[in-house]
Amino acid sequence: MLLAIPSRCCGAVLISISIAVPVKNAFAQVDMPGEYRQLVPGLLSRSIFKGEAGSRTVEVIDLLVGPRKASEELTAPGRAMLDVQAGDATLIVDGKSQQVRPGTVIPLDRDQRITIDNTGGERPFVARLIVVSSAQR
Repeated sequence: MLLAIPSRCCGAVLISISIAVPVKNAFAQVDMPGEYRQLVPGLLSRSIFKGEAGSRTVEVIDLLVGPRKASEELTAPGRAMLDVQAGDATLIVDGKSQQVRPGTVIPLDRDQRITIDNTGGERPFVARLIVVSSAQR
């Protein structure tokens, strides 16, 4: 669609062109975010986005550990980034612990062991795990 709009101030004409892009070639939401499910004892998760980017698949997963709780160990499903959204907790990656808070981003490699200790927290710990893997065809 072509749209011409005359300008009041200087007599110029603004032109707008609408272009439709097929959704199948762009990132697309696979499923609506659902309810949280237990990934490992003490850790709830839900997939909020999954899409292909060339030869890669990108998945965004919300993680939640309740107040005064700790998760059991989980293994990183691929190369990933853990982006802390809310709460303060101790993150243990391959036996090394560090305090994390909102805004902290931790890079993770495939098969790294992760534990989240929120036993000292008064509120839930929420993080977003962004996983990049080879596209499955």
